[in-house]
Amino acid sequence: MSDFPEPIFVGGVGRSGTHVMGRLINAHPRYLWLNTEARFHASPGGLPDLAAGRVPMRRFLRQMRDRWYLRGPNRRQGLQRLVGPGELEAALAEFEREFERDPIAASRLLVRSLLDPAAERAGKPAWVEITGQVIEQGPFLLELFPDAKFINMVRDGRAVVAGTLKKVDLTDDPMLALAKWGRMVQAADEAMRAMPASRVLTVHLDDLTAHDREATFARVVEFLELDDPEPMRDYFEREITAERAHVGAWRERMAPADVRKVDRHYRRLVRTLHREGVGWAPSPR
Repeated sequence: MSDFPEPIFVGGVGRSGTHVMGRLINAHPRYLWLNTEARFHASPGGLPDLAAGRVPMRRFLRQMRDRWYLRGPNRRQGLQRLVGPGELEAALAEFEREFERDPIAASRLLVRSLLDPAAERAGKPAWVEITGQVIEQGPFLLELFPDAKFINMVRDGRAVVAGTLKKVDLTDDPMLALAKWGRMVQAADEAMRAMPASRVLTVHLDDLTAHDREATFARVVEFLELDDPEPMRDYFEREITAERAHVGAWRERMAPADVRKVDRHYRRLVRTLHREGVGWAPSPR
């Protein structure tokens, strides 16, 4: 057991500030931001589904060697940024041998084998990882890492929709993007209800960058149990701004007809979420 929170998982719907938070935490000497989404520990078809018997081992291993190792339009993302092919194969072989005997211990060892070396090379004792679905899979990941903490990044769904359109591998349909935002918010809230409150912090991106900067930064520092936040503060004051986060600019990034439609549906969706007890879903400003 470590004497500080580790590892740190940062999740949320795409375009909600997971990279912003990952880079901010990386500014502290304790944590290395893994500059690729590992995915295999939280995405559909990954470790949680394997451990629950929802996917077979052969399919999981195939994805480990394929889309989770070499990912992205130019196949420059993925686990290849963290480990070489030989290290991957050695970790998978040990994982497959041990999984039937103890799925949780084997899963923990696989994550450690693939993600720990990057932090060790950087001279840091722990890492922060930003796969979007880590909040949804928080209960499973807490079984693997009892000392872990989770930061749930959330952003006005209209801004998420505007940031999603015309991006590679994402939809150009604003209604589909908004529906996905709603589903992920609901799934994250359900998972957080199954986790100790002390293990999860929800951060609104617009508060961190513009509306409530100091108080939000202080909440992050307290949550991570940092004795010396100054390295992070230097980065925060220098790099995290409302302008860079395009706070309030979502209307300029969509056609006027889409702006009206998305705004109308978003207001309705947030009212529904609030009635269901998802109080952290951002109200329209």
